[in-house]
Amino acid sequence: MINDKTIYDNYHYVSSLRKTEYMMRNSLDLLSGSYKFEFCLVNMTDMERRLREKELNLLSVLSEKEMDHFHSLKINKNKIQWAAGRYAVKAALFKYKMSESSLVNPSCIDVLKGRDSAPYILQYPDLCASITHSFPYCIGMVSSNRIGVDLEKAVVPEPSLIEHFYSRNEKDALKGLKGAEEYAKRAMEYWTRKEAASKVVRLGMKLNFKRLDTSRDKVVIDNCCIRVKSVVCREFCLSIAFEEKVD
Repeated sequence: MINDKTIYDNYHYVSSLRKTEYMMRNSLDLLSGSYKFEFCLVNMTDMERRLREKELNLLSVLSEKEMDHFHSLKINKNKIQWAAGRYAVKAALFKYKMSESSLVNPSCIDVLKGRDSAPYILQYPDLCASITHSFPYCIGMVSSNRIGVDLEKAVVPEPSLIEHFYSRNEKDALKGLKGAEEYAKRAMEYWTRKEAASKVVRLGMKLNFKRLDTSRDKVVIDNCCIRVKSVVCREFCLSIAFEEKVD
């Protein structure tokens, strides 16, 4: 039975998500102008509803190869996440090519997963793509430079996670925030920075996160200089990492 409290709670939940989404879009817009990438932010809850109700044929953006993979997935959550990632990258690619006065047909583009699990655009090997999911959001990015993006909900991580994966400088910074509301946000900011930076060099969890100090906006991994930018959008932490080419 739906009562007034349920309606009230649902309204405020949806309102909160819209504010968060608005903040993310604004932040990404500002960063995209400075660091030369295109992006698309997808609300996976909306995508699932639209697919279920056949409001729009969102699957029309998938290539034949992608459609085969989509139908091979058994769990609905995995289907939505996978489709959202392809949709987001293709929308970002469309905007990227539009800036060059060029058009692409999304259904003729294949966004595949490489051996390193990183996404890549088969027809545009010179471009870099990155995808992140954190329910209910999915973000896809495209750039001519190596780039990585990560989005996580700001929750207090397990002490063991911090002990094993955070650098000394990061731990010291967190000690001063223990018990404060800022603690979870800062802790997850560091984590998203590590994840985003690892995507730039395509190492994932093979990278030694403990040796990767993200307490500053610049890190070096295997002689690759990486700039990292982070924003907190209400209860989410978003980080973007990109290769900074040295002349």
